[in-house]
Amino acid sequence: MKVLVTDGRSLASLATIRSLGKHNHTIHCGESFKHNLSSYSKYVDKRLVYPDPERKPEEFIKYLLAACEQESYDLVIPVRDDTTLAISKHREAFTKHANVVISEYSTLSALMDKGETVRLAQRTGVPVPNTWFPEDTSREMIRESVDYPVLVRPRRSSGSRGIRYVSCPSEFDKAFEFVSQEYGLPLVQEYIDHSGGHYSIGTIFDANSTPVATHVYEETKQYPVSGGPAIEAISISPPSWTETLLQLLEDVGWIGPAHMDVLFDPKSNEPKLLEVNPRLWMSIQVAISAGVDVPNIMASIANGIEPTPVHNYETDVKYQWLLPNGILWVLNNEDRLSALQELLTFDSQPQCYGALATRDPGPVLGTYAQSLRYLSDKDKRSQIFDRGW
Repeated sequence: MKVLVTDGRSLASLATIRSLGKHNHTIHCGESFKHNLSSYSKYVDKRLVYPDPERKPEEFIKYLLAACEQESYDLVIPVRDDTTLAISKHREAFTKHANVVISEYSTLSALMDKGETVRLAQRTGVPVPNTWFPEDTSREMIRESVDYPVLVRPRRSSGSRGIRYVSCPSEFDKAFEFVSQEYGLPLVQEYIDHSGGHYSIGTIFDANSTPVATHVYEETKQYPVSGGPAIEAISISPPSWTETLLQLLEDVGWIGPAHMDVLFDPKSNEPKLLEVNPRLWMSIQVAISAGVDVPNIMASIANGIEPTPVHNYETDVKYQWLLPNGILWVLNNEDRLSALQELLTFDSQPQCYGALATRDPGPVLGTYAQSLRYLSDKDKRSQIFDRGW
């Protein structure tokens, strides 16, 4: 197959490219800038630089449709939020030239909205943190009635960006105003600490909205420390509550890959769904290394081949994202020396990494090139450092 993978800046793109490349597919990698980490992979046969899908979505779509017509791709795989939304919105136009394993725009857009996700979960019976909607209850009433601490959360953001931790009523209005100005009307949710465990469910549904494969891992370290993408995780057996959470995706008729972010609440002794990422997820390499090869399942679906369901996978596979987020995690800790020693302590568990790979070392250089680009850009620096609480 000839496959276009977008968003070369993402570790999810790199994992997808490596997985498909090892199965001898022809891979083209796209991104809005040249020196992205995935473009340095030995599995990339051609590199595309397209208009920024966030700033110029219509130009991006025009460019990508022309590329699909010219290259005759068998499959297009969008990875980050903006590209996934844009391609979903124009799914009918893309399917004239290539296959896309993706849900309808209305479904995908709803799941990218954390408020809509909470409402869907409540209707489905999936447990979520106690949530207050300012459009239903006044800000003043929320401020005076909630049990602190709470989180004021943007409805659309990723990587814990924009979240504000509020420990008492006197901090509430400032946090609410900040999130409102930067991201629009926020949500207010109860704060659940991580002592019960932080889990991720990665899954893929076929064209009939049937789950083909599901992988669960526990996130043991995150950047930022307060909560964000996993920089260390371990593959585990699916907990008994996994099917309950997947019911939400089944009820909306989901198609394609999705990731569910879950905290186990020690107070109520139940899992709480934090959000759904309706796309490929950053730490997907741990699922692939454990035997849940989501990218190649997508290739089978695109080929019209009924994929073989995956019911078993390897547990205790350890994943690390060392560069650059592992270093940022160390810098985000008060005791940096102890944090560095902890990060670099290796054990006998099977190991996989976000970018590091002895048989494909190029993306390490790509990581440095991409990081230098981000550090030289004020807005990009803010995205890296100004998150969490």
